[in-house]
Amino acid sequence: MRLQSPQLSKASNREAYTPQTVGLGILHHSRSETEAMQIYKLKAAKHIHRGFGHIQLKELIEGLVELVPSIRAFYQMYLTDNEIAVAFVMAIDGLFLFKLLCLYGIGKEALASSNILRGLVDPADIRLHQDGILRETMMLENQIPILVLKNILLLECSEPKMKKPPIVRECLPQLLLGYCKALSPLKVLEKYPNSVALKHAHLLDLLYNLIMLKEPPEEVPEEEPVEGRSEAAWVQKSLDRTLGVVATLAIPQEIRKPIELLKGLLELPWSNLDPSSVKNIVPVVEESLIPTASNLCGFGVKFSSADRISAVGFDRATASLKLPTVKVTVNSEVIIRNLVAYEVMSKPESEPLIFTRYVELMNGIVKTAEEVAVLKKHGILESESVEDTDIVKIFSGSKAVRPANAADLDKAITDVNNYYNGLRRVKACKFMKKCGLTLWHVRTLVAAILLLSLLALQTFCTVYGCPRIFAKTN
Repeated sequence: MRLQSPQLSKASNREAYTPQTVGLGILHHSRSETEAMQIYKLKAAKHIHRGFGHIQLKELIEGLVELVPSIRAFYQMYLTDNEIAVAFVMAIDGLFLFKLLCLYGIGKEALASSNILRGLVDPADIRLHQDGILRETMMLENQIPILVLKNILLLECSEPKMKKPPIVRECLPQLLLGYCKALSPLKVLEKYPNSVALKHAHLLDLLYNLIMLKEPPEEVPEEEPVEGRSEAAWVQKSLDRTLGVVATLAIPQEIRKPIELLKGLLELPWSNLDPSSVKNIVPVVEESLIPTASNLCGFGVKFSSADRISAVGFDRATASLKLPTVKVTVNSEVIIRNLVAYEVMSKPESEPLIFTRYVELMNGIVKTAEEVAVLKKHGILESESVEDTDIVKIFSGSKAVRPANAADLDKAITDVNNYYNGLRRVKACKFMKKCGLTLWHVRTLVAAILLLSLLALQTFCTVYGCPRIFAKTN
């Protein structure tokens, strides 16, 4: 999966997909728009690094050089930066992101009382209490591999790679999960396994799964795979060793780079990354997907809250539409847009875009501030700091780039439409509207005929002189 948002999405609102305050990772680290944060970011990274106090910053960068093939494979695009430059960017941005995780992943009291994290960050750091910074960490193009965060902490703690110190085994996954929960506009899974959290590709990938999964996955065993456990494992390990040896040989740079890329690809957590088959993306135009919330409410349809998107459905017996509660903040639009972008770019065309379809459903229901008020009254939308008119833009701005094909959500939409269109009052309103349009068309036609007749009469009178003709008639 390439860490690039669909061009059609970026064209509609570039600021929602491209960082304007802080750039993380190779793509946006050196953008001119984020230059103001560069010095502060470097200062924050050095502060955390000194807090560990085990190795020099140069040693950290040299240790991350070994991960460069995996980092290049993570972005799945050609990077012109050399290995040292890539490792430097990851070291600084990774430590900076770790500071954000510490500030927002757990409470201030928990941070102050933690024997491991106490002294690494200052809970009163005002500069980082900015919504612009927080929401930009959830942009698809601004992601740092969790693999890099994990290795930074391993190097900072001076622990062998095969051992996991408490800061990696316990603190890091809890910080990642807490950070996602703090920023998520939708309810996330509780009791998510720490080992599984560390296997995700990046923060946005973790947040997406916390929102979309119906139940927590099983814990991943901590022990290393035993050699010879299976033929596939033996082949994998042999290939890793072979590539590792070949990469150390004195071979031309043109041959070394593809080998390093292949080695990096094998090291990535492919169980959490699906190859994208999105090609020639074109916008999908769909009108009147579902009646608006005010129309539904006006004809007796009720709204009730659901725990998850997978629970969205319509109960015909009670005329109730179940929707998950959305906690709307100033960060919600950027996060929702990038979750849609991540889903589109990570899912092959054969898989449904469930989150995207949910956003389309909300776009159909919420058209004006009146609909927002209705959903607030029923507990579907919660917001204290965002105006109703701004909430409308959150869902209306995310346009479909290809058919979602989400069967469960499509069924709910169909059930609502069938119920709504089957109501006598709705049929009567549609009939009156149709008659009104028909009558309007007739009036328009009569007026057009009358106007043409008058114009024809005026032309005739101009040529023949109407007074003389009428005088002869008399």
